[in-house]
Amino acid sequence: MRAIRIGGIVAGVLILGFLVLSILPKRPYRTSLVTIEQGMVAEEVADLLKREGLIPSKNLFLLFLKLRGAQDRIKAGVYEIDSKKGTCPIIKKLILGKSETVKVIVPEGATARQIAELIEQKGLGSKEKFLKIIEKRQLEGYLFPETYLIDYDASEEEIIDMMVDQFNKIFSEEMEERGKKLNLTKRDTVILASIIEKEAAKDDERVLISAVFHNRLKKHWYLESCATVQYALGKHKRKLTYKDLKVDSPYNTYMHFGLPPGPICNPGLASINAALYPAETDLMFFVAEGGGTHNFSKYYEKHLEVQKKKSKKK
Repeated sequence: MRAIRIGGIVAGVLILGFLVLSILPKRPYRTSLVTIEQGMVAEEVADLLKREGLIPSKNLFLLFLKLRGAQDRIKAGVYEIDSKKGTCPIIKKLILGKSETVKVIVPEGATARQIAELIEQKGLGSKEKFLKIIEKRQLEGYLFPETYLIDYDASEEEIIDMMVDQFNKIFSEEMEERGKKLNLTKRDTVILASIIEKEAAKDDERVLISAVFHNRLKKHWYLESCATVQYALGKHKRKLTYKDLKVDSPYNTYMHFGLPPGPICNPGLASINAALYPAETDLMFFVAEGGGTHNFSKYYEKHLEVQKKKSKKK
């Protein structure tokens, strides 16, 4: 009998609630992103939802919450709330605690700065904070290009860890062993792959560009990569000047032997594979021809000839 009586009371309260809702003035439906902070109590959540125009009555929201015994079960997070759904579905969503996600596409060859700007544009964090963590942990090159679904409430560090974890999944032990056979450490491989990523526009040319750099490293020649100069300048220039090629930076491979001290972007899998498996060729030079293609040469005289022809076309 007691159970029946309690059930009747609950049913009565629910009916009363729906009656109250039915006589409240109609409001325009709206959808909003709402952030429920850690530690917010039910009263504060109700205030927020009412203020955003997502629930018709704060008191009814709290009443329904109490009837479900869910006053302390609302989870922190970012939620897309549709007022058209009604109070009970909203409560259910907040109890389940599944935050909204944002789709973020990190393209091959993006720098840490470009990724930080993208993250900020998506409303996922601070560009400055993102870059500060990257610089402190020296993670340029390890933010793997991929499509990510990121929780709205994820911190900058969590987003970075997600990208680094993806890199670690992709860069296998076999890759590391292959690098050792080429006298490349894991970091060396990423650095070289980042240069290939910036120099190559056509997939079939990656292994040729890689071969040129490998051949130059073996002969202790300057790499002479324009991409590293662009990175040293901190900005992209359509055409580099002779003055640019003399920029004072350890990243300027026209002025410093060997690989630069760190990656110049975040390379994709194709460029990492190209760094590890260069074409078997004795090519030593390449010149961009426009349209993403390059002209490759073995001898310096031929290289100069190609450059002269290119200059005459302009």
